Amino acid sequence: MDHSFLIISLLSLAAFFLLIKYYTPKIKGYIGENKASKALKRLNSEKYTVLNNIELSTKGSSSQIDHIIVSNYGIFVIETKNYKGWILGYEKDKSWVQAIYKYRRKFYNPILQNQGHIYALKHLLKNYKYVRYYSIITFTKRATLKTKTYTDVVYINKLVKTIKQYDSYHINEQTKNEIVAIILTAKTNNRNKDKTLRVNSNMNKNLSCPNCGGNLMERNGKYGIFFGCHNFPRCTYTRNKN
Repeated sequence: MDHSFLIISLLSLAAFFLLIKYYTPKIKGYIGENKASKALKRLNSEKYTVLNNIELSTKGSSSQIDHIIVSNYGIFVIETKNYKGWILGYEKDKSWVQAIYKYRRKFYNPILQNQGHIYALKHLLKNYKYVRYYSIITFTKRATLKTKTYTDVVYINKLVKTIKQYDSYHINEQTKNEIVAIILTAKTNNRNKDKTLRVNSNMNKNLSCPNCGGNLMERNGKYGIFFGCHNFPRCTYTRNKN
């Protein structure tokens, strides 16, 4: 067997396992969030507005919130986990434990994690100080919950029932619609900000366009990398990188 072929095969196999190791938690997380999203579709859409995968920025840090439900009964903030094995933890522990036979792994207490999400929402909705927030942590049936908490920690099949137990009318329809609009606007603005940051990271502020004075930025074209004016398409100036 050709030694070079064997080395390439081994390197490819190693790269494959690294990719699996990196992406497996993300895939499992997505599966858990997807299951929760399907369960939440059973809620009455006239009473509950479900927002999935919302990212908010607060004071320089970002919060990735799995599910937000804005309802006439308050705002539900849901953190989804798709771990298997026994899950052990208390309300105020810094870390919880995932136990599978003799294997034990610590992970950040999802209740504390969700408190950070609620803090970000409260900051965004600071003009609605009277709004009630409900934190819910939900796990798929892959887990066996051995937790003792005041906060609701439930399986996904109990999620809708848990939400419906909070039935005290608290927010009128107009306020509910305002809150939904604010969250969606913040989500859109955050996406646009990310795009702007990605664009600015490619800019070379030491190079100016001789036509309009704008910054030149790296672009990848048919014939390789070149500099183009940031004000494109109003300005079409380009120059080779080398």
